[in-house]
This record gives sequence, structure tokens and C-alpha cells, in this order.
Amino acid sequence: MHDESPNAKTVLDPGQAPKRLHEGLVPGDTGIFLRVEQGADRGAIADLSSGGVYVIGREDADLALRDGKISRRHAEIGLYGPGAFVLRDLASTNGTRVNGRRVTDRHKLASGDLIEVGDTAIRFTVVENAIRPS
Repeated sequence: MHDESPNAKTVLDPGQAPKRLHEGLVPGDTGIFLRVEQGADRGAIADLSSGGVYVIGREDADLALRDGKISRRHAEIGLYGPGAFVLRDLASTNGTRVNGRRVTDRHKLASGDLIEVGDTAIRFTVVENAIRPS
């Protein structure tokens, strides 16, 4: 039996998928950081100062955490420009909270916000006029 449907010949080309941006859009003198305050990775710091979009999750995520209650792709932080910092839950099993409130769609982040995923608490910090190492 031969399948003549149009989808039978469709092949996914990963090279054509849009890339997640990891640079630009945030001024060079702005430092943006995530610091794990609670959980297995306590003390870890991620520098997101270049801007772009970052996934929080397990294993292959941009911010990979060792927390069994976190989905592989749990949440996403988009840094789109000055003051345009957005957290999005990626339909995670256990949900995402900011400052104790559940995120159901998108949430605009502010410096000092506490992001909770699984048993992990992460502080989002923006430092204006930061001196960057050369």
C-alpha cells in the first residue's frame, strides 16, 4: 500500500527551524542575572546579560537544574530590550510561580522577582550601569 497523502513526503529540516536569540536587544551596560537561592543548585548564577530567550528546565535547558519536579522544558525567559523581560510557563507539570503567584501565561519580570519552579527558587536581578569585564 502506497501513501499518497501530502504529509507522507514531509521531512523536518532542523536547519530551517528558527533559532532562539541569545544576543542583542539589551543595552551593554545592563547586567541580567539568575541566582538559585533554594534547591539542589543553590548558589548557581546564570548571566543572561546578552539578552535573548532562555529555557529553564532539566538536562539540555539553558539553565539546567537538578530538580525532579522540574519539566525538561519548564519555563522560558525572554529578554527583549530595556524593561521588556518576560517569563512564560511552558505547560510544565508542576507550574511556575513568581513572588508566590502562579504564572498561567506570560508574566512581566522586574528586578528582585523570585521565580519558583519545582523545589527551586531563582532570583531575577537587573543591574543598570554595570561594569562589564573586557
